[in-house]
Order: sequence, then C-alpha cells, then structure tokens
Amino acid sequence: MTSSIAAADVARHLTARRHTNFTTGPSWRPGFRATQASPRTVRIWHDGPDEAEHLDQYAQLLHAAGYTVISERAKTKRPALRITHP
Repeated sequence: MTSSIAAADVARHLTARRHTNFTTGPSWRPGFRATQASPRTVRIWHDGPDEAEHLDQYAQLLHAAGYTVISERAKTKRPALRITHP
C-alpha cells in the first residue's frame, strides 16, 4: 500500500539537487514538470533535449530517496515517470 505524496514535495527534492523546474521562472527553459496524478501518484516529464537521459537521472535520485519509480511510455505519448511513496 502506498502513502500520499505531493507533486510539490517531489519537485522540491529534484530542485534541491540542482535540476531545473520547467514550471518556475519568467521564461521557458528545459527542465522537469511534476504533476499530481492522484493523491498517491506523481508523474514527471522532462521538457527539452535529452529527455531519456534526464528522466533516468530523476529516477535514480528519487529511487535513492526512497520513492518507488516506474518508467511509463504509452503508445502515443511521451515518456514519463510514475512516482509513489511506500
């Protein structure tokens, strides 16, 4: 059973490790985007070049912090990470 998780907490964790949050700042820049998928799930995308490499870095950092990370790739959608917390 997973516990509640907030997209803002996941975003803060990545930002604290010097990853750029795409949704903050006055203009567009490459970085991650964390959205609340449900009370127990956060999804992360990377907007910008080297998408797969950045998603892998995010996955490693979040996994090391105790999050459960699942890579997702729907047929017609961009790759994303599904994050939960045990």
